[in-house]
Amino acid sequence: MTSFDEITKLINDLGDRSDAWRKTRGAEIDELKSELMDMQKKAGRPNLGGGSDTKAHEIWIDTKSQKAVPVLSHGQALKSLEGRSDTPNMGRVLRGLLLGGRAHDARELEDERKAMSIGTDPAGGYTVAGVLANEWIDLLRADMVLSKAGARTVPMESGDLSLACVTGDPVISWHGENANINDAAPTLGSVNMRAKTVVCLVKLSLELSQDSSNIEQILQGTITRAMANAIDSAGINGVSTDAAVAPRGIIDLSGRNTVTSIGAPTTWDFLVDGMYELAADNVPLDRIGALVAHPAVWKKMRKLKTGITNDNTPLTMPAEIAALPKLWTTAAPLVSGTTATGIIADWRDLLFGVRKEITVRVLQETFMGSNLQIAVLAYARVDFAATRAASFCTLEGITV
Repeated sequence: MTSFDEITKLINDLGDRSDAWRKTRGAEIDELKSELMDMQKKAGRPNLGGGSDTKAHEIWIDTKSQKAVPVLSHGQALKSLEGRSDTPNMGRVLRGLLLGGRAHDARELEDERKAMSIGTDPAGGYTVAGVLANEWIDLLRADMVLSKAGARTVPMESGDLSLACVTGDPVISWHGENANINDAAPTLGSVNMRAKTVVCLVKLSLELSQDSSNIEQILQGTITRAMANAIDSAGINGVSTDAAVAPRGIIDLSGRNTVTSIGAPTTWDFLVDGMYELAADNVPLDRIGALVAHPAVWKKMRKLKTGITNDNTPLTMPAEIAALPKLWTTAAPLVSGTTATGIIADWRDLLFGVRKEITVRVLQETFMGSNLQIAVLAYARVDFAATRAASFCTLEGITV
């Protein structure tokens, strides 16, 4: 049997060897600790998503409540603010709400809803809040042309949000000793966002809901694309019927720049004119974001030729026009199929406000009895606000 003295000697030897190893490897250990701390710091930062925007989101202050309001660019995910990633996708949740106990994995889906705190409202709908609602909002933003153009997203904790806006450029003067300072009109004001309700209704047969293997993707894609297009349309045009219940469009923004009566373009001069109008209002050229217009404008401009007799070479864009992103959407104005309006802007001055919850209702009784159809009703509450009207220019009367 090994004696106690031998065990003690063995322990001491191990300790000596450990101390010697630490002395020789101490610098390497410290370097590894430093690298590990850097990795932990980075892991704690918001997951901005999209890989294109690595800066932290901005923080503004609600002028009424004095609470901090995060402001996100297109590449920054609202979901990252919650700090969770272990959530089911929205399509899976929709399938669970739609099929209920008829789903083969009904118990698992119900457990997921409970874990995500998806509760019912008094009217029998399901309120999706927190990280899952943020994921759905991120899906909406990913499909929204105005978000792609550069509009920034502001989560709304209540139905109203007040932020500062620019009403005019400051008046600058030189001051002599003891001289009076000239009065000037205020250059800052407030802009109020009040959440408006956008509704999407999707109907499908009972058989399709039960038998389709891709029902999750279809439901999620159909609802998000339709709602994104409707939100884009309201943000660009407003609505003609019940205008007060929808966001106000850029087309009707008071104080915006305009280029009017463009007619049938033969060059890109109308876009140069629009960029000049913004530059004349102190918008740097490198901050002028995408041209947003109907695909009919793309078709018209893509067919332009040099104008030289018998020369079918496509018209070359000026360098600044070629560098300008162009986003084509049917949400942009096209009147009678012949007259379009485009918009260029410093799109960061457009805010997209959205309430951080989405409500979903499954309507079975309404349609089931007559034609065995089920409907999904989803609605979100959103609004738009421009913080500087002079940062926008509408290009009007483009004959296509």
